[in-house]
Order: sequence, then structure tokens, then C-alpha cells
Amino acid sequence: MFRSALAAFAIAAATLLPASLSATTLDNGSGTLGSVSSFGYPDSQTYGQVFTAPVTGTLTSFTLWLDGAVANIVGGVGTWNGTAAFDYGFGSDTALFSSVSTPSVAGANTFTTNISVTAGNLYVAFLSVFGLDDIYATTSMPLSDTVTPGIEYFVWNNGTNPNGNSSWNYFFNAGSVRFAATFEPSSVPLPASLPLALLALAGLGFVARRRNTSGAAV
Repeated sequence: MFRSALAAFAIAAATLLPASLSATTLDNGSGTLGSVSSFGYPDSQTYGQVFTAPVTGTLTSFTLWLDGAVANIVGGVGTWNGTAAFDYGFGSDTALFSSVSTPSVAGANTFTTNISVTAGNLYVAFLSVFGLDDIYATTSMPLSDTVTPGIEYFVWNNGTNPNGNSSWNYFFNAGSVRFAATFEPSSVPLPASLPLALLALAGLGFVARRRNTSGAAV
């Protein structure tokens, strides 16, 4: 009887406790569909990718690829005031993250962000040379060959500060560039009734043990 009560206690406790949460990744494969150019001063100073947050939690990092280095860049993330379908006139209302100036590389340019996001909301992750225009260099950004839910469309911003800028200057739908992002879901809060439920189950186990002990004494 006592062992049965303990088993029931363990099963109930496991049911009431939240399941462990794992990281979620958006990744649209390789960039073999061609490239979009020209990124860098004196041409388009900001290239960005619009995405939908798959979870409520933390955007821990994002990666955008370049075909070549353009000296220093800044990585950033902002809100996006448009829709998941491409259209004109959208932009970034609020800057959520902006890195320090960092050397760019040909290939993956990754930034650790650790900013809060909400599932279903749109955001834009971008690379920019705005304010770093003492360097004259341009390159291209590879377009993805894979349609991935949550990775929406590529945008750019010609010459204006992307941080908090509400109107970007893009003119056609180019699809999506090579993009990846990692998210950590928010922890699930424990049910308010959990402490009382566990206490009650523990009491049942104690009673079962007392009965078992009393029966053995007789």
C-alpha cells in the first residue's frame, strides 16, 4: 500500500511540474539562390531580414551571411510595423538591440542579443554600416534557397539610421536572405495549486505508511 501511494505521488508530481523547455531555431538553409547587392558604403547601408518570433521568450542570437567583408559593421534588431506578407511602407519603430562596431567577415556574421520577444510578433534583424562611412567597401548578401515558416522577407535601408527608423526604403520583394536565429522560450510558471497538491499527496503517503506499520505490529 505504501509503495503504491509513493508511486502515485511520483506520477502526480511529474504531471504537475512543467516540461523542460528547449531552444528553438529559425534557419532557412544554404544561400545558393544568388545574392543581393550592393551592401556597404556608399551604397545601401543597411540590409535586414524580417522574421516572426516563434516563441515568447528571448532571442539569444542571430546570424546574417555576407559574400565578402566590408570592414566594420553593426548588428541590430528592431520591431517591425508591417505584416508577414511583403508590402511597401513598413519599417522599424523601435530599436531593441544594437551591437558595437565589429569587423565583418565573409560568411556568417553572428550577434548575441538576449532580448525579449513575443510569439507571433514581427521583428527585423539587420547589418548596417551607417555611421561607419569612412570605409568605402561593398559586398553582397546571399539569398536563401529555402522557404522557412517564420522567416518572412528581406528589406533594406538606404542611408538612414535603422535604429528606430519607421520607414525603410525597399522597392521590391527579393525573398529572404540566408538567416538563422535562436530563441529560448520563457519558463512555464508552476501552477498556484502545486504546493498544496504535493502536500496532500505527501500526507496520503504518510497515512499509507502508518497503516502499513500498524498492520505489521498486529
